[in-house]
Amino acid sequence: MAEETKESDAFFDHFSRQDKPTGMGMRLVKALAQRIFNYVELDPGNSVLEIGPGRGIFADICLKEGMDYCAIEANRQMAESLEERGASVVSAMVPPLPPLEREFDVVVMINVMEHMNSMADALQITQQIRQVLRPGGKFVICSPDYLNWRLNFFNCDFSHSYVTTRRRLKQLLINGGFGNIRSCHLCGPMTGLVSLLLTAAVSRLPFGLLNAIFPDSKIFYKLYKIQLTFSRKVLILGEKPS
Repeated sequence: MAEETKESDAFFDHFSRQDKPTGMGMRLVKALAQRIFNYVELDPGNSVLEIGPGRGIFADICLKEGMDYCAIEANRQMAESLEERGASVVSAMVPPLPPLEREFDVVVMINVMEHMNSMADALQITQQIRQVLRPGGKFVICSPDYLNWRLNFFNCDFSHSYVTTRRRLKQLLINGGFGNIRSCHLCGPMTGLVSLLLTAAVSRLPFGLLNAIFPDSKIFYKLYKIQLTFSRKVLILGEKPS
């Protein structure tokens, strides 16, 4: 089991140390995290649980705004980095949700739900999140919209398994016992009609194909990452009944 965990960490160690975004990419990621934070309408002192915080961009905003922030992170390096910045971290791979001795006002999964192995796993984690939320608590998901990403959904990350769209995620939340569901589409940090037009254009860019033809080209690799950054995402929120 220890060897298996070490191997599963290899890609995410690479992600945290070597495959870092450009300066512009980091600004876009921070702007997206801020958009999500504003969409959730958090109040100072709210308790927030983030599952799979990655580099901790959303975590930094929560900590800066005085939230009672906790994360579940399986990767040791990323967990240690979060702890050094003042976050409370539970080391675990989900699903299932590890035992938690408290309830939360908000649970957030940014670019995580698409990594569930199956519909059963997605539903299991959704139902377990409902159990750790306070009445009226919010479950927030931000994931790629497969209708826009198409083959890039699977090509960009070997661990993308559960197909996410606005319709499918809404059905998942309903089946998990959530109500008052609201959602929007995002293109980077942008939303509304502009985001839909941009993502329609971005989906037609050839950088994924060029990156496949010229896999050693750093230019096409960076351009493909920019294309993915501006590909359409779904931001959806459901509330636990009071």
